[in-house]
Amino acid sequence: MAALRIEHNSEKLQEILVNAPEGWVMQYYVGTGVAVFEGFNLFAKFEKGGKVTLAGDHRFLRDGNQNKYTEATSLYELIREDGLILAFNTWNDVLTPFVDPVAYWAAPTYLIKDGAGMLGDQNLVVTSMSEDEITFRGERYDARIRMVKADRDWQTYIADTKAMKERITSDKLDSYYITAGSQTMYCVGLRDGRYRISERIKNPLKVDSLSCCFTPTGFRNEKPDTLAGHVFQEFKLNEDGSALVNEDGTVKIIATWDTYLAESTDVMWMDTLSMSPDIKALYDQLNEALLSVKSTYVLQRIGIGKSQTINGKDNVIGLVVEWRPGKRMQPKTGGLALRRSVPAMGQMTISCAEDAKIDQEMKDMMNDTFEQAIRSVGAALSGTYTMTANSNFVPTEATFKAVDGESTFRLAKDVE
Repeated sequence: MAALRIEHNSEKLQEILVNAPEGWVMQYYVGTGVAVFEGFNLFAKFEKGGKVTLAGDHRFLRDGNQNKYTEATSLYELIREDGLILAFNTWNDVLTPFVDPVAYWAAPTYLIKDGAGMLGDQNLVVTSMSEDEITFRGERYDARIRMVKADRDWQTYIADTKAMKERITSDKLDSYYITAGSQTMYCVGLRDGRYRISERIKNPLKVDSLSCCFTPTGFRNEKPDTLAGHVFQEFKLNEDGSALVNEDGTVKIIATWDTYLAESTDVMWMDTLSMSPDIKALYDQLNEALLSVKSTYVLQRIGIGKSQTINGKDNVIGLVVEWRPGKRMQPKTGGLALRRSVPAMGQMTISCAEDAKIDQEMKDMMNDTFEQAIRSVGAALSGTYTMTANSNFVPTEATFKAVDGESTFRLAKDVE
């Protein structure tokens, strides 16, 4: 009876495998339950005669093809044992590097002592199947692998996935709030496809990692996990792009964009049209004070970030002033030190001490009138603001509104 059932399932699986016009996306994982590597998007197109074309652009491709789109053809077989097994039983340049018993950091010249290699599987035990999705476990190392019907050509899928990854991760901003109900924890390392969830960003108590594959709509973990009793495995960007949400909407992820804005040293410039009257009045006074230093000086813009002095040894992080000494001369920047912190999610507190440091570049050009003007701007900016960013993942601009007061302004990376 069991043999008949396996035979029937084999015929059914064969039909499902070949009946996919765009082929399959394989979310492939390696290992024995420990997230040593990220998940990998591979692609497969099956033919009835046992031929399969696999494709991918992963970092373990060999012969100079690392991170380059590569296709390779080999053979597959449906093996009927105690269960049904999809076996990729001949060498394939896309898949076999995960299975080859060599050290991945020195492939193919260095053999691992126990022949484990990357702990990848080429024999995949079927655990469920439908017309659009097939799930497996690795026969030897027990990784959970999933195939879904591709809904677009493979290179478009790769491009769309990379675009989503760039939208929700950054090499400068790779920590996240993850919330479920009233509980908030943190994710770190998502960009690498292997992240941890912990109670704090730095020096976490929990160091277990989750492996995931990025998708055109977000990302999916190898296996389910829970937070505050809510189960999650796949996250998709919601319609307004404000958060990644799990399958039932009970768990949400956004980047710690507020902390990023408070700690970033990249200069974000203030849009003069967005300044409230009090800030604009001080800005105009600053411009007049600059002219009192030298009539050829022109105030270009002000912002918040790290000043750039000529020698690079006396930079400050805080209020940055950019001016042009003359029409045909390159602009210069100087800075007044400010402190920034995040008292609550989506807020920033700015403070400026009476004796706040001014970098050497600004000291060399200013007089008492200008110093008084720049310190007045720093004092006026001191306070706590609510922030509204243009992205909860990789913000390039944010609007600031004083919690106690009328001061408002907008900071952006591209303001002239």
